[in-house]
Amino acid sequence: MQFVFDVDGTISFNGATISDVIVTEIKKLERLGNTVTFASARPIRDLLPIIPDFTDNHLLIGGNGAIVQRPDNQIVSTRPIDSTSFRLIKELINTYKLNYIIDDSWNYSAKVDLSNKIYKQLDPGHLAKNVKISSLKAPIKIILLGIPNELFVPLLRKLERQPLLSIIVHSGENNLDITAIGINKLSTLRNFYSHEYIAFGNDSNDLELLDNAKLSMWVENKDICLQKQRINISPDYIVNNSVEDVANIIKQLGENESIK
Repeated sequence: MQFVFDVDGTISFNGATISDVIVTEIKKLERLGNTVTFASARPIRDLLPIIPDFTDNHLLIGGNGAIVQRPDNQIVSTRPIDSTSFRLIKELINTYKLNYIIDDSWNYSAKVDLSNKIYKQLDPGHLAKNVKISSLKAPIKIILLGIPNELFVPLLRKLERQPLLSIIVHSGENNLDITAIGINKLSTLRNFYSHEYIAFGNDSNDLELLDNAKLSMWVENKDICLQKQRINISPDYIVNNSVEDVANIIKQLGENESIK
């Protein structure tokens, strides 16, 4: 069976590591003949340091599907943001003095408040460079961070009118994740695997992946809006966001002969 794991808030609860208990159970899945994929909002650059036991010979989906590391360890982007949309986003950043992270296939351009929780997840392995926006020609993903309340809806509506963009709203954070239209974790997974899979997720960027899984595991999030989204996709299992509960459900699935 193919197992697909989101990372932050699903199998990692501190933004920096995955508990040894969960890593052990995922390794057991592989020893039982299952295939494991990680599908994250992080670009590959930021995903690699948090999964050191699984960096080689695995399909890694990053940037909400905008970039992958193939099982042969080659890193490729799926579809960059078009130049017209990118130009508009840069104008919005300049006009409203927005904080942002803009990723290309490896480097990035960023202006992030040190108090923002995403700061510690930005290039934790010091593998890339923070470059000028002007040097990025083919961005794969953009995050607009901490947008002021009075600007959030007007900016969202303006971006939603761009026909070549896909936008994910992060509830309660006033962040917008932006990729090219049609890019999400599921669409990228389907470029590599067409068979059934089991998915673990906890956020808006996991909805398509969970909704199309043979079995879906929603790792509970206290955010009310996300709880409503979880109800809409009706996951097969709702798991408490604790190391013990997540490790236990992975163990149970690995031992369940009926899913193979």
